[in-house]
Amino acid sequence: MRIKKLLVLVIFLSFFCTGCASLSSSSSLYRTGAKYLQGEDPVFAVAYLDAFLKAQPNSPYAPNAAFALGEFYFDNNDYFNSMRMFSDYIRNFPRHRGVIFAKLIIYKVLTDVKNNETNLTSEEEALIKEIRKELFSQPLFLMFYDKKAPRRYKSLDRNTYLVYDYVDKIKVFRNDKVFLELSP
Repeated sequence: MRIKKLLVLVIFLSFFCTGCASLSSSSSLYRTGAKYLQGEDPVFAVAYLDAFLKAQPNSPYAPNAAFALGEFYFDNNDYFNSMRMFSDYIRNFPRHRGVIFAKLIIYKVLTDVKNNETNLTSEEEALIKEIRKELFSQPLFLMFYDKKAPRRYKSLDRNTYLVYDYVDKIKVFRNDKVFLELSP
């Protein structure tokens, strides 16, 4: 009886250690990617964060990694991959605190960048209307306030986003500079 218990304990510990080793190796991808991202070597950061997302798509750190990749593509004028990454981010992590900022970045790409280069498709125009509807659909009692509490988000890339929601407009700041201003 004692030998059986010892054997079960040994098997359990071996499976537990194997599981922890695989988990720590993928989380090291995230830590290394974050280190490279904050150390001004974003090319390596993208490789590590992308590998991390493929290895651990359900990790609690996956939303941060996905948002950081979308930001990297946006900052480097790769708008196609930025929109793809942010769309995946919104679909996979709809309740994450950065979703509104991902939508605003997509909105900026569609209205400022893409609209100047080419005509928008009907799907892109529908997406713009959907984002505007979401931003400006507020309960009536909130309309009487001049300024509500700001919403903020700090990304893995250390960019700080801040939204001030006024009665007549929405201002979005990125790193203390106006990023986007919307009126109904």
